Amino acid sequence: MSKSGWVGKRRFLGKDVAWWAGAVLLLLALLLYLWTLDDGLEMRELKGGDLITHQYAQVQGRFSNAPGYPLYTMGGWLWFHGWRAILGLESNPVRILSSYSTLWALISLLLLYALALRLTKNWPISFLVTAFYGVTYFFWYYAVTTEEYTSAVAQTLLFVWLLWKWDEKVDAGDEKWADRYVYWMALLTGIGLAHMVTVLFIVPGIVWYILSRRPDYLKRYGFLGKVVGVALLPLLSYAYVYVRGAQHPEWRGAGHWASTWEWFWSFVSTSQGRSEMARGYRVFPIFTREFPALIWGDLTAIVSAGGLVGLFLMRKRDVVCCYLTLAIYFVFCYVDRFGNWFQVIMPAYPLIVLGFGNLAAKVYRWSPSRESLGLVMKFLVLASLVALVGYRGAKSYPRADRSNRASDDALDRGWLILSDDPLPGAAIVGTEDEFLSLDYITQIWGWRKNVRPVSPDEMKRLWLDGRNTPLYVTSDAASYVKKLLPDATFDGAGLTLLRLLRRRPTSLPADVNSTGKPLGDGLELAGWRVRRPAPLPNHARMPKEAREQRLSLFLRADERPANDWSLSFRLLHSGRQVFQRDHQNPALGSVPTSRLAAGEFVRDDFPLLFSPRPDSWRLILYRPLGGGRFRNLASVTIPLP
Repeated sequence: MSKSGWVGKRRFLGKDVAWWAGAVLLLLALLLYLWTLDDGLEMRELKGGDLITHQYAQVQGRFSNAPGYPLYTMGGWLWFHGWRAILGLESNPVRILSSYSTLWALISLLLLYALALRLTKNWPISFLVTAFYGVTYFFWYYAVTTEEYTSAVAQTLLFVWLLWKWDEKVDAGDEKWADRYVYWMALLTGIGLAHMVTVLFIVPGIVWYILSRRPDYLKRYGFLGKVVGVALLPLLSYAYVYVRGAQHPEWRGAGHWASTWEWFWSFVSTSQGRSEMARGYRVFPIFTREFPALIWGDLTAIVSAGGLVGLFLMRKRDVVCCYLTLAIYFVFCYVDRFGNWFQVIMPAYPLIVLGFGNLAAKVYRWSPSRESLGLVMKFLVLASLVALVGYRGAKSYPRADRSNRASDDALDRGWLILSDDPLPGAAIVGTEDEFLSLDYITQIWGWRKNVRPVSPDEMKRLWLDGRNTPLYVTSDAASYVKKLLPDATFDGAGLTLLRLLRRRPTSLPADVNSTGKPLGDGLELAGWRVRRPAPLPNHARMPKEAREQRLSLFLRADERPANDWSLSFRLLHSGRQVFQRDHQNPALGSVPTSRLAAGEFVRDDFPLLFSPRPDSWRLILYRPLGGGRFRNLASVTIPLP
């Protein structure tokens, strides 16, 4: 092979290795983010905030928090429903919705790696600085949760990539493609106007960069008109916000508006954000323990300082563009001190990381007089970058990992409610937490969409209407509903649910094992049955009781009891007690026995926890006498099949 042929082959292999390294980087990032992907909700998240707002928006096709994020939301709607059609209702919607952020994170890392490779001409350094950014806390956290900030990072890096491609075409004298790249940047500007407006902090620097090279653009009026037109096109997506607001006034939030237009302009003007900035502007001093300490806390002091130096060592136009962008971000972060500045500033971080990569590459290329010293420097540069990636990743992991958190119990109550298998068309009243939990499972997860949580006032309306809607109340909300509907009565309907009735049942269901054992004080154990819980998603996290069999007891009053008796339910294994649960009254504590009329039944439910598997169960009726003393009315032990 000739020398020139070998050189060409070596260059090809070098480029090939660089892009294979990029592919490995993205694969590793994907595996890391999927491993730590958010898969549950804390109750505080379910009660409000951007995360849950984005989830409802992307599932239901509604506008998100102001100003609506129409393009991002529509993309999220396609992402969620596309994957849900493939994976089915068993799949966890939290993971699918969070993976939409992962998609944008991977795009961001691809762009950052490409830009670093273009800047440094060194794939190991590009690999390591991109990996470092990928494990910074804020980027990692927002790559695995349902928020829009990784898309803002991707937009910013795409701006830089388009700008450098434009610069390349201008150098080559390719006017046609140079104009096309300007149009693409104009379209990206419009997308910013229809998405996260603060991404446009980079636009002044880009405009200066372009006009410093091509001031003649200011005289091309037709071209400028097209640029403005392209930039305005994405704003048409706000029609989506208006239409959805008109279709669903209940989605608009708190407030009174004379018309949809009045609400729309109030919504897209983001008054909340303005009020946050106004409060922040009055805060002194400029530096606090939070700002800007969180910046170098995330990037590390070495990368923060080295990145600023590295940006200064770039070409003059790049220096002005990047420093102008960072200055605008700094001013905004000071003004927005009481707002979400620590999230909004995220697109500025990769610019600093690019600068750090530039500085590392220059040190790496430094050629001292002694070749051995140069090899040592190269080794130290790469080793230092590896150490930075390891340090940052180890520090970020405990906080950024959102998978399998013990605190993600917001849906537990909803799963328990549905495990009781309420009838189709049922309306269910619960506490605020239970309402939110059940609403998420039925509306976002899409499980048992034929039941719905309702407010106590709506329950009262349904009750007074006298329709055949099955009405349920949870045990935790029963006392409130008793006051609201004093003429209603309850009966047990599971481990959590009570059926709201106009009169008590006077006959046993057909599938009950009859016993007819007298208990005393006019009561008898009329029967019992074992039932499986309602089918639930196999891959959903939920309390153990939601998947366990349950045993229903049926007490009958032969005459009205004179006293209120508590129930103690025991599970036995080889004569040894392995489980106990007490209810102050039957029907999960809601129906005192003294209120049962002759001939009436009341149902109570208990879980059958098979660990170890019980072979019999025992029921004890007792009454507290005070001072720690009890009176037992009866004790019945029955073998399990």
